[in-house]
Amino acid sequence: MESSSVPPALWDDDPRGHAARGVEIARALCDCEYPYHVLWPILRAAGITGSLRYQEDEALAPVLGPLMENGTRVLIAGSADTGTLCVAGRIAGTRRPRFTVLDRCPAPLKLIDEFAAERDLACTTLRADLLALAEAARWDVVLVNYTLQYVAAAERPLVLKHLANALVPGGTLVCVAKTGTPLSPSQAQESQSAWLDRARRKFRAAALNLAITPSAVDELLHVAAAGRTARRLELPTAEELTQGLREAGLVVVREGASPRKRLLEAEGAAPADVESSIILAAVRPGSRLESPAPLG
Repeated sequence: MESSSVPPALWDDDPRGHAARGVEIARALCDCEYPYHVLWPILRAAGITGSLRYQEDEALAPVLGPLMENGTRVLIAGSADTGTLCVAGRIAGTRRPRFTVLDRCPAPLKLIDEFAAERDLACTTLRADLLALAEAARWDVVLVNYTLQYVAAAERPLVLKHLANALVPGGTLVCVAKTGTPLSPSQAQESQSAWLDRARRKFRAAALNLAITPSAVDELLHVAAAGRTARRLELPTAEELTQGLREAGLVVVREGASPRKRLLEAEGAAPADVESSIILAAVRPGSRLESPAPLG
């Protein structure tokens, strides 16, 4: 299926240009355990981390692109900013799906609402926790972009069941997820130190003009480094993800690799960490003719 290109600026979320507004909104609205969404725009603007980037569009496009037409109802399940929405928009091209972006924190939703209004995009937001999501047969496509790493391993099966239920019969869940091998305690500490060293260097080099002190950012980086290490210890394997999708009642139809592969090094030390990613597509059995009329 072919789609004509659209001007990249329409779907360019410009992390550096939007960092100040992202920090401002998050300082007012973020209600996470720690102000995660205050730090997130800084991480992206400084190039420390990020959601899907242009080089990853090519890997996701063959999976997601054929699923989107004018009016296709697409749920983005968890999003720290406008990045994943922009990836999906670039892949859609001139077609106009109807996006819904879900998150449990109001801060990224406010940022996305403003972005969509400025560009007249067919996008709404939904504040909800995936652990309690009760929507049934509402979306044609669900895109889960690196969200599962923020869900405790024991709770992932429940989240996948909720997302499967949110699909119409015949709908598709597209899951992009980090995978990795378990780390020993010493490896985990090395990984944490390497990430923090790199993050500090890149933050200083970025010279961002933000309404937050460098010392406050450094405190947030410490918390983020510990959280990242904890998540790294619970990364699923590809087999675990595939099994989870099947137990949720979905049929896995496609598996591929994302080009994202991270190798972190502390200065003068051996490589401390390697992460790679997987892209899975799974379909809810049934015909879309069984689904209710489009909502809204």
